[in-house]
Amino acid sequence: MSEIFWINKLNMKPRKTLGQNFLIDTNISRKITKLVQGQLADPIIEIGPGTGSLTNELLKDNYRIKAVEVDKQLTHLLRERFGDVPNIEIINEDAMSFDYSQLTGPWWIMVGNLPYNIGTRLLIKLITEVPQIHRYVIMLQDEVAERIVAKPNTKNYGSISVLFSLFTDSKLQFNVSNNCFEPKPKILSTVLTIQRETLVDEEIRFKAFEISKIAFQQKRKKIKTALRDFIDEEKAEKLLLDLNSRPQELTPNDYLSIAESIT
Repeated sequence: MSEIFWINKLNMKPRKTLGQNFLIDTNISRKITKLVQGQLADPIIEIGPGTGSLTNELLKDNYRIKAVEVDKQLTHLLRERFGDVPNIEIINEDAMSFDYSQLTGPWWIMVGNLPYNIGTRLLIKLITEVPQIHRYVIMLQDEVAERIVAKPNTKNYGSISVLFSLFTDSKLQFNVSNNCFEPKPKILSTVLTIQRETLVDEEIRFKAFEISKIAFQQKRKKIKTALRDFIDEEKAEKLLLDLNSRPQELTPNDYLSIAESIT
């Protein structure tokens, strides 16, 4: 059955407040699942499964899935569609408040067409609070994806770029036309993969991220002003940093060096 069939079964309009744009192109769903690169029966948490386009392809590869969907009607639809499949658990909860401590056992993989209204906040939460998710294959608004992989001295570079550089290896994979969704979103979507490894100095890296957030809140100012609580002339000289630099000129490793210098 086509994805349109399942959308029509909903008998409701997609809710803009939840960022509901359902993926209807099964070729794209298959292309996304190929990027998962997991082993047989690996555990996957899928965020925002919608009507189940990605879910359906993941189940073909025999993954074990926890599907977290905030919309009650969609949850009922997913249970109707996959109710006889043993290796899926459908959970009607908000991904922002879901208890991720229940992701026990081996490393988890997260897959999802993230709602545009929570994509950034959710990813920051997961990267900083849920280390048991070690790989992400996600689709988000292209602007957010570009910010995640942005390099210093580019227009998209910011504290999110610093976070993902310090904790992950993130790669843009491909763009997805708005024709692949129902209803069609006004923005372009991008699929990216994120590999998050366990690091021995995570606490210092978190501190570096916090320092970068403070800096980018005053990104038009020089770091001698924006980061005056963390760095002075003597420390800057030792770290080979120019106090007249602006926040976007510092690399993620520069922010890490500042964090290390104050511990």
